[in-house]
Amino acid sequence: MERPLRILAALLMLLLVAGAAVVFFRAQVLKSAPSPIIAPTITSATFSPNAYKPNRRQATLTVGLRKADRATVVIFDTDDRQIAVADAKQKGRRIRATWDGRLTDGALAPDGPYRFAIRLARQNRTIRIPDAIILDATAPTIESDAKPGQRISPGLEGSAGSYGFALGADEPVKFRLMVHQIQPSGAARLIRRETALQFQRRKTLQWSADAGNLPLDKAGKPVGPGSYIVGWTAEDRGGNLVIAPTVVKPNELAPAQVVGVETVALTQSLKPLTLLAEVTLIRQRPGRAFPGEVVARAKGAPGAAKLPSAPAGFYAIEIRGGGWKAWTPNAIPGGAPVLVMEPLYSWQAANPTDADLSGFPDVPPAPLGLDRPLPVGSETELAMLGHVAAEARAATRRKVGAITDQAIEDRGVPPRTKVLIIANAPVWTDALYAKLRQFQRRGGTIVVLDAISMTRKAERSGDAITIIGQRRADVQALEPIWTISGSATAFARRGR
Repeated sequence: MERPLRILAALLMLLLVAGAAVVFFRAQVLKSAPSPIIAPTITSATFSPNAYKPNRRQATLTVGLRKADRATVVIFDTDDRQIAVADAKQKGRRIRATWDGRLTDGALAPDGPYRFAIRLARQNRTIRIPDAIILDATAPTIESDAKPGQRISPGLEGSAGSYGFALGADEPVKFRLMVHQIQPSGAARLIRRETALQFQRRKTLQWSADAGNLPLDKAGKPVGPGSYIVGWTAEDRGGNLVIAPTVVKPNELAPAQVVGVETVALTQSLKPLTLLAEVTLIRQRPGRAFPGEVVARAKGAPGAAKLPSAPAGFYAIEIRGGGWKAWTPNAIPGGAPVLVMEPLYSWQAANPTDADLSGFPDVPPAPLGLDRPLPVGSETELAMLGHVAAEARAATRRKVGAITDQAIEDRGVPPRTKVLIIANAPVWTDALYAKLRQFQRRGGTIVVLDAISMTRKAERSGDAITIIGQRRADVQALEPIWTISGSATAFARRGR
């Protein structure tokens, strides 16, 4: 009995050795056999379903089969557990599969590494792709030390000529400088976009009041005066994008900041706005040509350069410095019997200058400051009013001065004035109209040279106006004369 048992044990041992040999041999055959898949390629290996660019919202596998088979593409985690089935399309022996990070139950998988695997039905094999895919659905956290309320000037050295700030991230990202300017229509226009980006955790961005699609260390074309939204984007390896500002709306721009660009400018009170150390002021008398006759000059530091007093007249004052120039009107009534009204209310109603540095043009219906620099191109209005003043001098043969509508509302028309000429002045207020009626009742002559003057009502509060709407004043009640030659006739008839 003992001998048969020993024989049986020996036979079992032989069978086990033979089985192990078969398994080993089969494994060696499989190892030496060509892989059943050909040229597996993964694109967007690091991806996020929240990625800014659509092609970064899923990982994609393209692969070929050496033999025809029915394939299923699945996703394995780091514990070698199947957690999802990829969206796969098979055409013959070519397969293209994508995975958007969703588990079998539709929930989003945790951030981390995963692997594609191909399950072949006929061969009863599962081939794991060794290259990992990384799901990163979490946006980076960004810190910024950008300061508000800064002003710079093109071409100046140091912080006077450029705006710099540092950004930090909790993972490598591509930081990009983005600068926008808000148009009078409210649309944002991209004027500076950084190129040549690299992944990094910390970066100092700097804007030198320039425009263009350029690397950060290259300077573009200098921009003009105004306010600009200096922002940035930060994109991580998964394609998650952080944008500053997220929305372009008033008071919602942070962490982006508004930076004022100043070249040279003058307000109506002759306050220079510039970062330059020296400027030149030139008072000129516009006539039938612009800018007209030079009356006086002054040169020096902003605020220290003072023009001398001038006789009654309408003037245009030019400010120059650093290769830039700008204009402002200068109305001096003096004791002139004839005055032209400088339509400051109307000019400021059409002026988009951002005085409060909000990043958005100051336009109706917002309250509009009356002591703001006029925008580029205001020379046209100055030239037109200068031409009116010159025509009035020629027609009446009298000294012609100028006065703003704001001054008329504050103090009335001067008592020595006999004729007030109004041209291209749509905006009016109740107080202004009352002062004009008062002037008309005391025997003054009002000349209105167009059909648009006093057609847009406003309310004034201090040094600002708010446009109410298209409401006409009763101009006929002022008994106006409609031509400059008519004012000359009135002078002759009344012996003035």
